[in-house]
Amino acid sequence: MSEPTDPAVDRADELIDDEGTFTPETEPESVTEPADAAVAVIHPESDEVTFDFPKPFKKRVAIVGFAGGHAHLAPFDNPDIECWGINRLWKILPDKKFDRWFELHNLREFYENDPEHRAFLKQFEGPVYVRSQDYHLALEWGIETAQPYPDAVILDRFFPYFNNTISWLVALAILMNDFDRHEDGDGYEWMGLYGVDMAQDHVLQAEYSQQRPSCEYFVGLATGRGIEIYIPHGADLLKATHLYGYEDAGPVLEKMSSRFIELGQNKEQIRSQILQAQAQIGAMEGQLSQMDGAMQELGYWRKNWLNLNDTPALPPAKGSPP
Repeated sequence: MSEPTDPAVDRADELIDDEGTFTPETEPESVTEPADAAVAVIHPESDEVTFDFPKPFKKRVAIVGFAGGHAHLAPFDNPDIECWGINRLWKILPDKKFDRWFELHNLREFYENDPEHRAFLKQFEGPVYVRSQDYHLALEWGIETAQPYPDAVILDRFFPYFNNTISWLVALAILMNDFDRHEDGDGYEWMGLYGVDMAQDHVLQAEYSQQRPSCEYFVGLATGRGIEIYIPHGADLLKATHLYGYEDAGPVLEKMSSRFIELGQNKEQIRSQILQAQAQIGAMEGQLSQMDGAMQELGYWRKNWLNLNDTPALPPAKGSPP
């Protein structure tokens, strides 16, 4: 597909004025005070709220996801790299320092009954980016650093190929470079993606593999914009089993197929064992029921026919009492 047409780019430029501010197309309702005077400005004559378009804090950025093999490897302690967190990642990495937080899910639907997550967003010291339509709710919840994610600007600059949070973040980092609004005229030179695999598929009832192409698409755009991309060792992003046309995929595919068949056979064996165990449990439960019935019948005979309801009398004592 070709690059976005000039009208789309022009539209994005219209949304961001010469001073680097943008107006969310979904206006927050009943906003009377900005969450942060440094980023939000209310225009009394029009009741319009504008925000500074996000600017890089540093020259390098690390975007962190949930994949356990390498999320913890992100450079949290490097003073030259800003780190971006998402969703409930704080539960996985509770002691790590992040510079920005992104919560692009429906706040009311996902978190109204999650006081822990709301408390985290409320106490987070850096910007917390939420959907434009959730900005007012974020203020109600006391998230004072909340800012609306500039989705309208993003969608006017890029193809609408967003099916995961990471793609939104990579696109934002690219656009923060494209709009030359920061003082030194430079944007991000380096982008690391930690904890981003998106390797699981429907076999494991996960949606990540369907999201992976979108993420890789925007990583490719970032590379084309001159941003150096770092994928940590062990990550599945931007990986292939072999170089098509230059390497033989036969041994790899044969080994994977053999392993897949082996796992399937083991799975069937376990399922068969579970069925056998369930049958044994059913048989034992039937034996218990039979025993219960037998005990009830004995109790009936003791009570009604043998006068054994009370404790039987002891045999008479022999000899004289003391």
